[in-house]
Amino acid sequence: MGALAVALLLPTACSSSPEAGGAPPEVPAASVPANPPRPADCGPAPAASPTSPDGWLGLLAATPDDVATVVDDGRGSVVSHAAERPMPLASAVKIVHVAAYGRAVADGRLDPDEPIRLADWEAWYLPADAGAHVQALDALGIPRDPATGLAADPQRTVPLSTMVAAMVQFSDNAATDYLRDRLGDDALVEAAAAGGWQDLDVPSELGSQLALVRPQEAPPVTAPRAERAPVEIALARRYASDPAFREDSQRRLVAQAADVEAYLLESERWAESTSVGSAAQLAGLWRAVISGSFGPGADVARAQLELPPRPDGQVRAAKGGSFPGIGTMALSVRRPDGSLGIGVVLGRGLGATTDLAEVGVAQQRFLVRAVEDPAERSRVLCVA
Repeated sequence: MGALAVALLLPTACSSSPEAGGAPPEVPAASVPANPPRPADCGPAPAASPTSPDGWLGLLAATPDDVATVVDDGRGSVVSHAAERPMPLASAVKIVHVAAYGRAVADGRLDPDEPIRLADWEAWYLPADAGAHVQALDALGIPRDPATGLAADPQRTVPLSTMVAAMVQFSDNAATDYLRDRLGDDALVEAAAAGGWQDLDVPSELGSQLALVRPQEAPPVTAPRAERAPVEIALARRYASDPAFREDSQRRLVAQAADVEAYLLESERWAESTSVGSAAQLAGLWRAVISGSFGPGADVARAQLELPPRPDGQVRAAKGGSFPGIGTMALSVRRPDGSLGIGVVLGRGLGATTDLAEVGVAQQRFLVRAVEDPAERSRVLCVA
């Protein structure tokens, strides 16, 4: 049980081509403009640290190959670093699933009020999600079995929109893979393309975790994503449909996590093998969804992402993700004057024992400052 608790603390479909709505219009591949000239009065970079906002400036200066960022204030000022570089995305990639869900609701392929059995949701659940699924059930007031973390009544239902909200608010991986299975990979690829994100490396949250738990059944972590991705998908589908395979995988997870130090080190190596994308691609899709240029379904997706308006009239949204050694964050700031700020930061090589909750807070504060404050944006430019 102690090993399972450790595992819980570690973050972590038949393809279809829907006819409704048709293919998205041609959208230029996501990109960002060149940086303006570097300020003449740049001071020394702060100390590098993934757990403080200033520390991310230090990381940009000290480890430029391990950080990518885009900061766009929405008023004509854009600063970036390595915006086109493929980087592990972790759960920041879930903006793709939210966008595809919005489109499917808009064209009638999905009904947000459809009742979803908890058993069907939890068929995709592996307890290696930092406790996200347990938190989601508790927030919904759903009684659960304390030994397994699963719903006490697997026949109970929740609306599909509620499950999607759990995916966004708690980063519930089981909800993500359930939604992927319902939508099909083509729908995810097309949704990403509507924001300029070409050639999406479609992730399976469950499948990638199973490749860590069952390494003998997956290509080595050094193998290209083109080799690993199909195997991860197949592992996830088998897990969801085969109870014996599911139970065996959960037992393996507990045994693997018993050696905490070894598990953390292997998890850090594995995290580098997970699905990738660029800061420019992530920023482009966020802008498309929040601005509405994504097209039908943008309003549905935006409602899942955005928080209630702040006293100053701003409406903010953010989605981060983390694996051991990996921290990612994307956010938007929609202002009463109609302008829309977007910020993305992707980091790797942060250390397997780094507090990932602190990383997420630091990344979000770093981005808000840079999007909202010209002086902070100049500091980013000094180290970009």
